[in-house]
This record gives sequence, structure tokens and C-alpha cells, in this order.
Amino acid sequence: MELEIDQKTGSKLKVRSNVKLKNFRLTDRDLDIFGFILEQKFASLEQIYFRFFDVREKVTDPLPKGLFVTRQRLQILKRHGFLKSEKVYSESKSLYLVTGLAVQVLRSKKPHLADLKVISQIDFRNYEHDTKVNDCRIAIERTGKIIRWLPERKLRAQGFESDFSWNELPSELVPDGIFITSKGERVAFEIETTPRKKSRYEEKLSGLRSVMVGSRPLIHRVIWVGFTDRIYGDLKEVAGSTDGFLVESYSHFLSKLWPRGIPEKV
Repeated sequence: MELEIDQKTGSKLKVRSNVKLKNFRLTDRDLDIFGFILEQKFASLEQIYFRFFDVREKVTDPLPKGLFVTRQRLQILKRHGFLKSEKVYSESKSLYLVTGLAVQVLRSKKPHLADLKVISQIDFRNYEHDTKVNDCRIAIERTGKIIRWLPERKLRAQGFESDFSWNELPSELVPDGIFITSKGERVAFEIETTPRKKSRYEEKLSGLRSVMVGSRPLIHRVIWVGFTDRIYGDLKEVAGSTDGFLVESYSHFLSKLWPRGIPEKV
């Protein structure tokens, strides 16, 4: 049995014969969803809605009841073997992961993702941090000013360098993401979810500044986010007056997604 992957190209992929694919077609949006989840390890229903399905005119407008359209599409993709879900019992919600079948499709359509491996299960030790990275990435990408986001997974595996700079990102310095703006700026993103000694923040500040100097810096700016008021205050004290550093609170990013600036039950 064969599956048409894209209406425009008509390219196809052979899949298991026990998967029922009658009248089913993958869309470009489906592939973008697969790519996002693969890069970020996992995504929740709400995160996928905000990144790929949200058509509200204003962020203060109410959310669609139950996020039905998003939920229905994810269930179809799951039924056909492209996604799987894993429960977060502390929050009574499910997270979506891509399967090997989805990655097989991605490797033919998005070669830049070919080196990322499928994550079979979520490491819940890092869940709180990773899910907040997702929220912030979505808020940043929704501005429409981002050309490309390089996730931590890719940075850790390949490092980061640019044809426009002589610097190279030190192996011990891996931010939660680096994104390229429409103006060609390279911006590092980092979120702190656990309080640390200020000396740790100062070390990280020094490391980031080392690749921001000279006429051809590797990194032009840094967005540094504090999850709690305490962390935000510490980051502000350490880096708030440093050129090229923007210190923000996590709630600032969340307010760009949720109508009330806080997660709501859907």
C-alpha cells in the first residue's frame, strides 16, 4: 500500500500494509508539526494548536472549545502511525511524540532534520524545562520574524558556526536554541527554570559574551528567560545592563499565547 505525501509533488512512501490509509493525505502542515516535535522532543495539544492552528485575530480572544480541530487532526495522525502519545500524570494531559514512520517521511522532505533520532519516550526529569522552551519558541516564532530555529538537540550534536563569523560556539556552551531573524541576526535563547547560584549565571554570561565580540560576532543577541520572579530578578541583576542581553520573564512569553496570560483548561 502506498501513501501520497504531498499534493503538489505527488511523491510517495511505502508503509506497512496493516495501516489503513484510505482517503488520507499528509499536508505541509503535518510535516511542519512532525519537524517541530522531532526538534523539541515532544509537544502538547495546546502547543501544537498555538504554533500551527491558531487563527484568532487577537491573543485575548477565547480559545476554540476543546481545541477540537487540532485534537481531531492529531488523533488521525496518531491512528495512522505517525504520532504516539505519552501521559503526564502530574498534569492529566498527554504529550505527542513522532514515530519512526513520521521521521522516514521527514528525511525525504526535510533533509536538515535527517540527523535527529526518534525519541522513544520522554525524560520527565527535564519535562518542566523542556515544555517551557516549547512555549517560548512558539511565542517567538509567532512574531513572523524568524527564518530558522536551531534546537538544543541539533546544537549539541553538531555545534554552531556561521560563514559570517570566525567564532565557533564552545562545546560546553549549548543554549536552549539559536534562531536566525529576518534581518540575519543570530540570537541565542536560554531559559532558567531552577534557581542557581549567581556565579553560575555569571559564568554563562561570560561564555556567551565571548562569542559576541568583534566585527563579526557569532551571536548578536541573547534572550535570557527566568521562570520564577526570583530567577528573573537574579538574571536581571547579573545580565540586565549588559549590551546585547535581553532578560525576560517566562510569564511575558506566556502572555503572548494564552488569553489570560496563564494556562487554562481546554
